Amino acid sequence: MIRHACTADVERIALVYNKAILEGGLTGHLEPLSLQNRRSWFLKHQDPYAIFVKIADSSVVGYAAISPYREGREAFDKTCEISCYLSSEYRDRGFGKELIQHGIEHAVRTGFRIVTAIVLGDNSRSLGLLGKLGFSIFGRLPDAASIRGSYSDHVYLSRLLRCT
Repeated sequence: MIRHACTADVERIALVYNKAILEGGLTGHLEPLSLQNRRSWFLKHQDPYAIFVKIADSSVVGYAAISPYREGREAFDKTCEISCYLSSEYRDRGFGKELIQHGIEHAVRTGFRIVTAIVLGDNSRSLGLLGKLGFSIFGRLPDAASIRGSYSDHVYLSRLLRCT
């Protein structure tokens, strides 16, 4: 089941994200984030933005967020960014695909024109999934991220949602 996230989900969302940080290579954050940080982040995702959670085994096992792109710059109001994280034990079950598709459907319904995704170049799983879901790479910052002594590209992808 996928549903809108609520305040009670923030702790579990933080746990999923912090595990991804500790795994390395999945996000640009290098240290786990505080619960207060995740609460503040959650509050910034009010309509038309949103956070969706995937429920499995009676728990939040992952989430997708539709976030502002270049927050505060009105020229980009019809562009959003999507991100998605799953607990490692729930990967390779199609949950990421479900979450991203759900996020895209929300973006279409709420009037966004373009959805972007920004991914570390070493994250082949996410790059492959986004490609299968109609995203195209439109840019790359070579060796932009330094994680555990290795450098990784920052890859920019997008998908046009509507032509008007």
